[in-house]
Amino acid sequence: MSSQQGKWREEQVLIICPGSHTTMAQLGCSELTPPAHRIPTRMFKDDETDEYRPFHTYKRKKQGANGDGGGNDYEYVEDRDSTEGAVYPIQGGRIVNTQAFLAFLDHVHSLLTTTYHNTPIMLMASPQWTRPDCETIARYIFEKTKTPALCLLHSAVAAQYGLKWPTMTVVDIGFEKVDVTCIHDHIIVSHKDLGFPTPTRYISGGEVFTQKLLSLLRDKNFTYDMAEQLKKSPLCEVLPYAADLPELMDLPTEGGSDTAAVAEVPKVNEPAVPLGVDDESGNIDEKADNDGVLDVANIVTSGNAREFLAKKEREKAEKAKAKKGKAQEAEAAAAKAVRLPNSRRKVNVFHYEELVHEDVQVPESNGAPKPAEATLANGEAPAPENTPANGDAEAAVPANGDTSSSDALPFAADATGSITQRRTKRVRRDIEVGLERFLFADRGEIDRITDTIYRAIQNIDEIYKRSGCWDNIVFVGNGSRLRGLKENIMQTLNARHLVSPSTATIFTSELPSNMATPTGTGSQTPTGSFTGPLPTTSSVNPLLQAATTASLGVPGQVNAPGSTTGEAGPSHHQSHAQTPTSIKMASLPTYLAEWTKNGYEEAMFLGSLVAARLAYCIHNLDASTTEAQRQMSLNRVDYNELGPKGVRTHSMLG
Repeated sequence: MSSQQGKWREEQVLIICPGSHTTMAQLGCSELTPPAHRIPTRMFKDDETDEYRPFHTYKRKKQGANGDGGGNDYEYVEDRDSTEGAVYPIQGGRIVNTQAFLAFLDHVHSLLTTTYHNTPIMLMASPQWTRPDCETIARYIFEKTKTPALCLLHSAVAAQYGLKWPTMTVVDIGFEKVDVTCIHDHIIVSHKDLGFPTPTRYISGGEVFTQKLLSLLRDKNFTYDMAEQLKKSPLCEVLPYAADLPELMDLPTEGGSDTAAVAEVPKVNEPAVPLGVDDESGNIDEKADNDGVLDVANIVTSGNAREFLAKKEREKAEKAKAKKGKAQEAEAAAAKAVRLPNSRRKVNVFHYEELVHEDVQVPESNGAPKPAEATLANGEAPAPENTPANGDAEAAVPANGDTSSSDALPFAADATGSITQRRTKRVRRDIEVGLERFLFADRGEIDRITDTIYRAIQNIDEIYKRSGCWDNIVFVGNGSRLRGLKENIMQTLNARHLVSPSTATIFTSELPSNMATPTGTGSQTPTGSFTGPLPTTSSVNPLLQAATTASLGVPGQVNAPGSTTGEAGPSHHQSHAQTPTSIKMASLPTYLAEWTKNGYEEAMFLGSLVAARLAYCIHNLDASTTEAQRQMSLNRVDYNELGPKGVRTHSMLG
């Protein structure tokens, strides 16, 4: 059977990584860079045509020739920023509206490509997608977009391709879901998930923290957008896990706030004690000089004028040095108070930035808007002239602090007419927030995540595979960008589930380690009459090994590491511990500067780029490797023969 595998260039491949809230997409996999496009995963249903549109569309009456709004004609206007009537086809990782999702895929494909017949697609699939979902997607893509090949890639496998660990535990914290996938030697061995759409909206992930923060700040008139922006700011962080405290975190107290810290700083410009006055009693020191005036008569009669003057100079130098040192200490204390970390401040200031949209009348010249008033390509109006280049609108705010005024330009006197134009301006407000920025870290949600990680790894059937998954835990998904969340989860796992190897010493002092393992018959029960030679080197106690190994071989015989049952062999030793003795995060790559700066929370997209190269762009392979490459994706020849069900075998779904 002929095949089209391996005949595309890297710039022809379309990579799409859908998410519940945002979809990452890019045309071309030649450069391993962060995604070029982040598209909101939403569609808008048109009630008249019963079809889905990518943007919110509303009707507006057309303006007359002289701007008087005459006539009964209407026009459709797209509002690219509005979410009114939005339909989110993916909720909690699951496809809940197939028609809207297929329309969204068609929108992304038409947005990024210009040809339909020569653009293979790499589509990342969520673990919650069912087989009928994958088959429906394959049928729609092949019949609608005319693509030559389609590859469905499991999101955890994509993260593994990006991070290059053969054995790892991928914790994907998304918008409304948490996926925990255990991979051992490139094979998925276990999976657990949190959050799925039900009538009660049982969700998990980043949205839980946003809702918790919104409930804490509702009395301060916080909106959802304000809570979401505050959660993404450096002010919100998850404090380290503290098992001995009621809140399980060390919250800052009154002494750790800014006001208290500044009050404790000594005053730098405080007037010093007058010269000649005792610091404790306030009495005049007769031996001291007054404002540098010396008793010349006593100096002359003493006969030691040179030594006396030298002594006075040394005393003055010491006093000046001490005074300078105190001033430096005071300045350092003041600077330290200013640089107090956010985790030790009880109150901090949140800078909220809001985009305000307005429909304004713009003067029209010769039937077209003036060049200075033309809208940008994304539908937003250019910034006003008095707005600084960095986008901060504080400079454009009037002196009275009123930020609600419009920045529309005045009408020209000689204008022949006017048109309606949408303007966007940025408004900034400073809001004081307290301990709510720490208490939003819902302890119940963190415990659910840690319990899911524990159950996912402990449910692996082969016990020897668990240790590798415990030692290589990675966190992906934009929900894990929350400051301190990953560290808190790891600290919770270590505090609750880690078994220290030192606890095994309770078994080693009872019996010599060269004794046979006791069996149920009692014939090998240890007694105190053992007179055999004691081992000269430390080894594993057979009782401890019998209690912690999965396969012991012949009863009454303990197999040494590196040997098979009853005879020596070249097999390597692997840990058989049923409980974790080591819990660590996997080290991340450092050779990709842009990804190191961006963060590896979107490692699924990086892995999709690598997998697209392997599936579509490698040439001149041998017969076996070519067949393996053909099984990675479903091309049109195989689709015509196997139908949509061919995506089950010709994919990378794990």
